[in-house]
Amino acid sequence: MDKKKTTGLKKALQFSLLLGCIIGSLNVNGAAAMTVPGDAARNLEDFKTQLDDQIPKWQKKYGVPGVAVGIVHDGELVYQLNYGYADQDKRLPVTDQTVFQAGSISKSITAWGILHLADQGVLSLDDPVNKHLSGWQLQASDGLDPDKVTIRQLLSHTAGLPAHRGYLGVAPGKRLPTLEESLSGEGGYNKPVTLTNPPGEEAVYSGAGYTLLQLVIEEATGLPFARYMDEEVLKPLKMASSTFQQDTDIPEMAKTYGYFGQVLPDYRFAEQAAAGLRTNVADLVNVLLASMDQGERKPLGGGLLPTPLINEMHTPVLGENGLGVFVRKLPQNLSLIYHDGSNRGWHSFYGWIPATRDGLVILTNSQNGVDLRQNIYTAWLKYETGEFPESYYAIKQMRETNDMIAMALGIALGAYGLVFIWRLRGGRRGFIVIHPKKPYIRLALRSLLLLLTGSALLCAGYVWSVLSLYSGYKTIYLWVLVWHAALLITGWFPKKPKPIA
Repeated sequence: MDKKKTTGLKKALQFSLLLGCIIGSLNVNGAAAMTVPGDAARNLEDFKTQLDDQIPKWQKKYGVPGVAVGIVHDGELVYQLNYGYADQDKRLPVTDQTVFQAGSISKSITAWGILHLADQGVLSLDDPVNKHLSGWQLQASDGLDPDKVTIRQLLSHTAGLPAHRGYLGVAPGKRLPTLEESLSGEGGYNKPVTLTNPPGEEAVYSGAGYTLLQLVIEEATGLPFARYMDEEVLKPLKMASSTFQQDTDIPEMAKTYGYFGQVLPDYRFAEQAAAGLRTNVADLVNVLLASMDQGERKPLGGGLLPTPLINEMHTPVLGENGLGVFVRKLPQNLSLIYHDGSNRGWHSFYGWIPATRDGLVILTNSQNGVDLRQNIYTAWLKYETGEFPESYYAIKQMRETNDMIAMALGIALGAYGLVFIWRLRGGRRGFIVIHPKKPYIRLALRSLLLLLTGSALLCAGYVWSVLSLYSGYKTIYLWVLVWHAALLITGWFPKKPKPIA
């Protein structure tokens, strides 16, 4: 290799290392900015001040237009905090009245509806679910008995149903499937709901189980699910701004945004029990307060459910799984009762610590809200217990790993680009029309493959928002798209054959 080419290659490698250092410094600074506030001295005013300082920074970092937070202390709503915009284009701020989709928190409220029917004697928690289904029936595979699946097991995700993380929803104006169609796997991305494992032996999160419970409620009451829940559960719990209705446009509803700031549809759900609740901070706080033992101040159950049923709801059936909630052990012999929620464009959390009667509600209107939700949740647990939860370290490690992967992709792309330029200037590559062999077929196949895979990635991450691009995955995703573009462009400049000596 001649001296000129050696010098060019050395400069290319030096530039690549410089690019890596720049990207690495950006990632390190990003990780440092995510240091989570917390004060073991438990000064609530200081904690609120820290959130006021940190949340806008996290919003900017992750790209989350709007956040609403409720902080409960000693059985009282102490702070209702609103940050950013419910509608970014119109610059409409998040207010106390702003409504969000709650995602899987819907399951917790549905559990109240089932327990209310149990309290009325309409059903028993240990009834087989098929006993209350006259039309669609749960089926089994591999010789399992579906008649052994109970309502309690569906509530606690221990019924033996396959893992089912969530529903995608349907854009406004499009036809919603019926419950029977959803359970049968017709249309969309649903699969038929069948019994695949022995009931009661394993906890496997299943949104489909709550769709079955929605059908149970409709058959047991003779009412549409949303009407029953609005009248018999939401109203008694003083959730005046909340509804499971899907055909209603709510003036206070926030707009929702994708990973890249694009406006997403306000998706609607036939599977209302699993994902269809629309609510705000104040209403979810009322659920927290009804779930706390406040002595003579207010009865446990908010006047809707008796104390024994509330205690049953909060008692794990298997692992952390209670009835519509999860129960997690915390430091200092404390327990957290909680549920989080995620629909396309929405991320939420609500939870409380029974021993201290402290609670937290988080609602966001962006796909990027999952990271911000995690940071607020971690900050609150640090404030409550003086320690980071175990999940903090796992997520921190995942973010750092993803940052390193993104850095490696960036360095590799920089090196690839510089080597390409070096070869182009040295005559080792040339535009295809002046290439001596003109490999059009190879170029066509290469371009088609890159266009197909790139388009699929672009649709999944941007158009449909079905990829999970949190905790640094979004940066990796962007580098992969840039790699696709680079490979597509450089394909038009194929390598020339080496001259024969």
